[in-house]
Amino acid sequence: MIHSAMVKLLLIAVVVGALAAAAASIFNELIAVGQHFLFTDLPAHYGLNQAPWWWVAILLLVGATLIVLARRLPGETGKGPLTGFHFDDPLSMVPSVLLAALATLIFGFALGPEAPLIVLGTAVGAILMRKADPKARAAVMLLGGAAAIGAILGNPFVTGFMLLEFAAIGVLPSMLIVPVFVALATGYLVQLGIAGLPGFGTHSLAVPGLPAYTSVAPGDVLIGLLVAVGAGLVAVIVREIAVNFDKRAQKKAVLAIYATAVVTAVVVFITQVFFDIPVNQILFSGNSGMGELVKQTSIVVVLVTLAGKGVAYAMALGGGMRGGPIFPATFLGVCVGVIGALIFPFVPLSPLVAAGIAASAAGVLRLPATSALLGAMLVSGTGAAIAPFAIFGAVIGLIIRMVIDKKLGNPLPPGPDGRPQDPNVLPA
Repeated sequence: MIHSAMVKLLLIAVVVGALAAAAASIFNELIAVGQHFLFTDLPAHYGLNQAPWWWVAILLLVGATLIVLARRLPGETGKGPLTGFHFDDPLSMVPSVLLAALATLIFGFALGPEAPLIVLGTAVGAILMRKADPKARAAVMLLGGAAAIGAILGNPFVTGFMLLEFAAIGVLPSMLIVPVFVALATGYLVQLGIAGLPGFGTHSLAVPGLPAYTSVAPGDVLIGLLVAVGAGLVAVIVREIAVNFDKRAQKKAVLAIYATAVVTAVVVFITQVFFDIPVNQILFSGNSGMGELVKQTSIVVVLVTLAGKGVAYAMALGGGMRGGPIFPATFLGVCVGVIGALIFPFVPLSPLVAAGIAASAAGVLRLPATSALLGAMLVSGTGAAIAPFAIFGAVIGLIIRMVIDKKLGNPLPPGPDGRPQDPNVLPA
């Protein structure tokens, strides 16, 4: 017989899952509308076909100023994206975190929305359980954070895998796994709609324009492994650059924020003026630029895109911006996959992109199962044969990250319960 406390927790999971997903959907829509207005509608109003580099520079500086102002609020915008995912931020710091996140994401800095969505979801849980004891409140905050991030990852199973990995390494109580899945399912219903009522809409995880892939050749596997090594190295190197920048940024936070805006603007200037690279391949999370990237036939342009995105991403990770690390990492993986296909034209593009995405995600997240699932889902429309490439890619990316962390003595970020992770435990 199910314990009454579990029944109560499951019922709460239904409520918090629905509310957190709704709040996350509204937050995502606000970001999308803001980006479109600033980078498309407003330039068009002044007769510009696209946002020129100087326009982008102005917006980045405005965004940086808003982040600086947000730092004056309680909590000073919380912890940065290099510190992992946080499901325990107090309500007092939520306004500063969300304001900084909106300034980061709407004004074009190269991060995704997943981390602030978690903060938003945990805030919903904290409000619902404000009179409960600390353990119950912490549990419901985690449920809200899970449901909120599920609103952007396109499929509840991606978030589910992520939380299962946290449970596997001992930083998430196993008793919360079932409530987490209930919250994710309820949140997904809010996105889909039910009984004729429209939902908020789902986010599709897919790299558009990839060809079907149904038959694996030995050469494909070999080149896929090489791409995974390249993507894993790129992701880990970019992350290390961000870590080193973050150490300096903590001493001069305001200067680092404006430096990030200036360097990102310079990158946009170089890539747009000299290589005609669209700004959405350097700015934002990278999702909107993947379709154009996979059509690129110039290896020089893709290399420049990889370098430009890597610099913008590293600066945003370590420069005081507030956002998530997942989607820009997957964009780097797509870049490396495209480069592999251009160097080895006899190998189909789709499996190389799957390997690149999984390796780069694992290099940043240190979560192999979640990274493999991301690689497979983003390329799933091309056929099931890409699955081995995603799995091999995630394992290689994880190994590269673990080796470099050990050599450099890097500590792991805390898990969702606030406890440090064990560097000797390999997540399953």
